[in-house]
Amino acid sequence: MKRREFLTLGAASMALAACSSIPGMGGSDELVGALTSQLGVSDTQAGGGVGSMMSLAQSKLTPENFSAVSKAIPGAEGYMKTAQDVLGPNMKITDTAGLKSAFSKFGMSPDMVAKFKPIVLESAGKLGGEPVKQILAGVLG
Repeated sequence: MKRREFLTLGAASMALAACSSIPGMGGSDELVGALTSQLGVSDTQAGGGVGSMMSLAQSKLTPENFSAVSKAIPGAEGYMKTAQDVLGPNMKITDTAGLKSAFSKFGMSPDMVAKFKPIVLESAGKLGGEPVKQILAGVLG
């Protein structure tokens, strides 16, 4: 293989890997798909719920732990942006009551938080392992 072909192939692989971290593409499809099929929520509700959970995690965790958690949830930044777009740029989710309120702004009942939790934790555990799953579980209660 020529060096040029190898570099082109490497660049294409990197681009595909980057796509898996964008909501609606690659790895994030699995989490959104699980939430929509198991809970009957829309893609926007699934993304907003995950984003709200990630916002809570960001407010509670050290930057190092949040980085580990966000890497285990493909598309975490996009989900957080979805939540921010609906909740407003000044909305901070700092506790379970705030999380339940955020879910209601996406048209979901507060009890949906408990239904999202095992699915999101399972997803985090797949990519981040048990330690990351436990960090996130500690924040989500």
